[in-house]
Amino acid sequence: MEILSDVTYKILSNRVKIIDSYKVVDRSKMKDVLYAIQHNHPEVKFNRSYDELTNEWIAHNRLYKWNIRPEKTKDVDLCFNESWLNKIIWFIIGS
Repeated sequence: MEILSDVTYKILSNRVKIIDSYKVVDRSKMKDVLYAIQHNHPEVKFNRSYDELTNEWIAHNRLYKWNIRPEKTKDVDLCFNESWLNKIIWFIIGS
C-alpha cells in the first residue's frame, strides 16, 4: 500500500485499488492522482483513457453516496483492461 499526498492505493496484478476513493470528488484531482500513479509505477498500463478511468471513479463515488453497496463502492478498483459493458456502465453513471 502506498500513499500519494492524501490518497492511498495498492498496485495489484491487474488493477489499481484506490482506498477510500469516495473522498476525492474533483475530476482534475482524480486525473492528477492517476497520472502520478502511472509516473511512479511504469508497470501500470491502463488500456483506457483518463476520462474513462475518472468516469469509473465518479460512478463509484455516486454509488457510495447513494448507499449502494458502500463496502464495495468506497474504494475503486481500476482494472488495466475493462470489458466494453463495464465501460458503458461507468460512462452512464459517471458522466
